[in-house]
Amino acid sequence: MPTRRDVFRCASAIAAGTGLLGTLSATAAGSVSEPEIPYQPIRGSLYTREDLFHGYLAASPVSWSETPDFRIYRNFVRVGKIDTASAYESMMQALHDNSISRYVRTFVAGQRVAAIMGGHKMARNSSGYKSVALISQKLSESGVLVCSGGGPGAMEATHLGARMAGASPGGLDAAIATLATQPTVPELANVVAPDGSTDPALIAAAHSWFKPAHQLAEKLASSGKPSLAIPTWHYGFEPTTPFASHIAKYFQNSIREDGLLALAGQGIIFAEGKAGTIQEIFQDSAQNYYRSFGTFSPMVLLGEKYWTEKYPGSTPVFPPFLTAFRSGAKQRRQAAAWG
Repeated sequence: MPTRRDVFRCASAIAAGTGLLGTLSATAAGSVSEPEIPYQPIRGSLYTREDLFHGYLAASPVSWSETPDFRIYRNFVRVGKIDTASAYESMMQALHDNSISRYVRTFVAGQRVAAIMGGHKMARNSSGYKSVALISQKLSESGVLVCSGGGPGAMEATHLGARMAGASPGGLDAAIATLATQPTVPELANVVAPDGSTDPALIAAAHSWFKPAHQLAEKLASSGKPSLAIPTWHYGFEPTTPFASHIAKYFQNSIREDGLLALAGQGIIFAEGKAGTIQEIFQDSAQNYYRSFGTFSPMVLLGEKYWTEKYPGSTPVFPPFLTAFRSGAKQRRQAAAWG
């Protein structure tokens, strides 16, 4: 990993246009006295399952805490997350997230992209989980690149569906049955304390929940179609799905949220979820109303009864948006007519 001195010299080299790789090699010697950070601030690619979960062992519960993904999250919490008082840490996070965004743009260029949003608590043995996986499977088989927030629940189902694209009949049901031995992600918000210390019991719980997914992902490593997960260390206690072929993991949740919505030119499917999913519906609606990216991205609310009756109760989600969209369309027609 680069040290403080390495990265400052690299940043200076980039600004001066003198090149990154040569600067890295030239400054590697003589920097050993500087503190290290547990991630590469200027990456050369998006993450993979192997990058983030290297060292994970099914037989060793403690191995969850020894993966690069968890070590990065632990450091992120220890330094104060995005509110860190360290200018150095802030700069490293910004460099990292910028490089991730660059590789996301390269990866999705020329592709049809659709996103699926939904709750992280959606159980693996629920009908909603299967529905999301089936939709993702069909979209992937039709040549659409599916993406999600990259966490558990509906997000995991999205990438499982992509991995099962082209699978034999019954293959998806068998995969879900394997995962359903650990149906719901445990509450892990306190797995890392502000001082960076960890809770062994929660680490063991995370390991147990993650185990069937990791084992299945290894078996399916060469199967299915590519998919893009966009998780964040802001929610680093939520295990990132190992089913995605490409993982764009950020520190800044705001960059991740805005970028995920912006990518989905083919549309966004909103599965069952609560506050986080509702926020994404509002954010996507605002982007569509103002045509922030030049086009209207279709919005699908999956589950009529859920979105009109169960949640959020007596006030259905979509009628205000329909009214706003119609009003905006009328205003644009009038502006075009007036020339």
